[in-house]
Amino acid sequence: MNLRSFFKQCHDKEVFKMLSIYVVSSWVLLQVSALVWKPLGMPEKTVTYLILLLLISFPFYILYIWKAVVIPLENEITDLGDHQKKEKTAFKKGYFSSLAVISVVNLVAVLLIINNNFAKTVALPKVKQSDKIAVLKFGNNTGDAAYDIISKMTADWIMHGITENKAGQVISNDVVDEYASALNIKNKNGDVNSVVKEYLMPSKIISGNFYLKNNKLLFHCTVKDGNKDETLIAFETNQCGTNDALKCIDELKEQILGFLMTEDRKKEMLQESPPKYNAYKYFLEAKNVDDDEKSLQLLNKAIEADDDYFEPKVFRVAYYYNIGNYFVADSLLKAIEPDSKNNKRQLNLLNTYQALLAGNNKKVYNTTLEEFAMAPFDLKSNKSVMIVALQFVNKPQDVEPIFKAIKMESMDIRNCQDCISRIYVKTLADVELKKYDVVIKLLEPMIETVENPILKKPLIASYVRAKNDAKIDVLLNKLQLLNKFETYQDLYLFTAKEYLLMENADKANEYLNKIIHSAKNTSEKTMLAEAFYFKNDFAEAEKIWKELHTQNLENIEFLAKLAICNLKMSNEKQAEKYLKNLEILRDRYQFGSIDYAFAQFYAVSDKKTEMEKYLMKAAAGGFLFTSQTFQNDPHFIKYKDTPSFKNILNYWH
Repeated sequence: MNLRSFFKQCHDKEVFKMLSIYVVSSWVLLQVSALVWKPLGMPEKTVTYLILLLLISFPFYILYIWKAVVIPLENEITDLGDHQKKEKTAFKKGYFSSLAVISVVNLVAVLLIINNNFAKTVALPKVKQSDKIAVLKFGNNTGDAAYDIISKMTADWIMHGITENKAGQVISNDVVDEYASALNIKNKNGDVNSVVKEYLMPSKIISGNFYLKNNKLLFHCTVKDGNKDETLIAFETNQCGTNDALKCIDELKEQILGFLMTEDRKKEMLQESPPKYNAYKYFLEAKNVDDDEKSLQLLNKAIEADDDYFEPKVFRVAYYYNIGNYFVADSLLKAIEPDSKNNKRQLNLLNTYQALLAGNNKKVYNTTLEEFAMAPFDLKSNKSVMIVALQFVNKPQDVEPIFKAIKMESMDIRNCQDCISRIYVKTLADVELKKYDVVIKLLEPMIETVENPILKKPLIASYVRAKNDAKIDVLLNKLQLLNKFETYQDLYLFTAKEYLLMENADKANEYLNKIIHSAKNTSEKTMLAEAFYFKNDFAEAEKIWKELHTQNLENIEFLAKLAICNLKMSNEKQAEKYLKNLEILRDRYQFGSIDYAFAQFYAVSDKKTEMEKYLMKAAAGGFLFTSQTFQNDPHFIKYKDTPSFKNILNYWH
C-alpha cells in the first residue's frame, strides 16, 4: 500500500478526525493551564507535567482509535475479496508501523523535556569532600533592613581573610546563591545549608547571625563539619557599637583564621580555644627567628594581640630563663593563669618552669617527659627532653630512644638548628656511654658539610677517649685554617681538658700552650686565664682572674678560681677571703653554682669529705651535668671513679 492509499483509508475510517480532536483538546488544555496555574497556587512545573502526560498518552490514544473506531468499521464489511483482504492487511501493517514511529518520537520528546527541566535536580554535578570552606551570608536578626549590608560585609571580610592568608579555598556566598537559583530554592537558611552540604560538599561551613541589643550589635558564629553536620566550634559572642560593626567583623575574622590555622595542631595546642590569627602569626615568627631580642618583641606583640593566648606567655618566661634573668622569669610565670584546672598540658608546662626555677631537676624531667608524650614529634619539645635527660638528671641512656622518635633521614640538617642541637646532645650522651665509635662514625662525615663548631666537641672527646691522637691534630689544624680565632682556641681548651681527664698532662699542655702563645691581644682573657690555670701556672692565672674579678665582683667562677690560685700559691688567708666573698653571694636562683665552686676548691685541697658534701648540695640545687662539669671536670679526676662520687651522679635517679 502506498502512502496516498494509507492516508485515504485513515481519512475514510475517521482516524484523522479522532487525532485532530486529541491535538486540539490538548492545545486548549495547555493554554488554559498556562494561564491558571499561578492563580490557583499550582506548582510552577504544572504545564510541563501536563505536556509530558499528553505526549505519553498520545500513542495509547492511537491504539484506542484502532480498537474503538477502525476495527468496528472493518467488521461492518463481511464479504471481502482477495484484493480487499490484502489492502486490509497492508493498512493494519502501516497503521502499527506509524504507531511505532510516533511512539519513538514521543519518547525522545519526553526525555528531552525531562532532561531540560528536571535533570538539574537529579544529576547536578557534585564535588568530592575537600578542603573547601563555604562562607554563608550572616543572618540579619535585627529586624531592620538597614543592617542588611552588614550581612554581606561580614561574609566578604571573612572570605578575604581566609584567601589572603591561604587558610583554605573559599566557596563564596555568590556561588551558593547560583546553586540555589539553579535548583529554584528560596533563600532560607535551612534550604541553603542543604544545598551547600549536598552539592558543594565543603569540608567546613562558616555561618552566623547578628542581632541588636541595647544599641549594641552582637555577632554569633559557628564553624560546622561540612560532612557530618557537627559543630566544630562556636565562637564567643562579639559585641560592638552600631556604628562600629567592622570592629566586630575583624575580631570574628581573627578568631576564625586562628581556628583554621591551628586546627591541625590540636594535639600540640596548649589551650582549649584557638588564638586570634595575628597573635598566632606573631608567635610563629617568634619561634622561628634567630635574633633573641626580635623574638621577645614578637612574643610581646602576640600577647598584645590576644591577651588570652597562653603559649607566647610561657615562651616569654622561657626567654628570660634562658638568658639567666630568673627573677623576671619567675614574676612572669606567677602572672600566668591556666585556662582551667582541667587543662593538663598547661598545668604541666607551668609545673615544668616552676620546677626549673626551684632547681627540682627530677620534677623537670618528669614534666618534660609528659610534654614529650603529648608532642613526641615536635623538634623543640624533643630536643628539650633530650637535654633534660642528659644534663638535668644525668641519664644518658634515656637520650637515644627520645632521639629516635623523630626520623632524620629526610631532614636538611644544614638548615635545621634544632636538628644540629639534637645530634649534639645525642653524641654527648654516647660519649658518656663510651660509644666512641658510634660518635665518630656519625660525626666524621657530618662535620664536612655542617659548619657548626658545637659538633666538633663530642667528636674531639671521642677521639681523645679512644686514644686517636692523629685524627685530633688533623681536625684541629683544619679548623685553625677555616674558623675564627676564638672558635678554635675554645676547641683547644676543650681538647686540653679532655686530655687532663685522661691524665695525659703532656698532651694537654701542648694545646694549652697554643692558647698561651697566641697573640695576647686577640686571646679572650677568660680563656687565657683558664689556659694558665690548667697548666698549673697559678701566678699568671691569678693576675688575669683578679683583673676579671674587678670588672665583675659577683662572678662566682672568678672568685672560686682566685681562691684556688691563692691556695696553690700558699696564700691561705687570701684564699679564705675569697671564699667568704663567695659565701656572701648566696641568693635565689643560683642552682647550686656556689656549692659547686666550693666543691672544686675542696677537691683541690684534697678534702674529700667536704668536696662530696658540697658537690651533693650542688647536684641537689640543680647544677647541670654538662660536658665540662662533675665527671667531666678535671678538678675531680681523683674522685670521679669512687662509689661515693658515682652516688652523687645518680642523685636524681
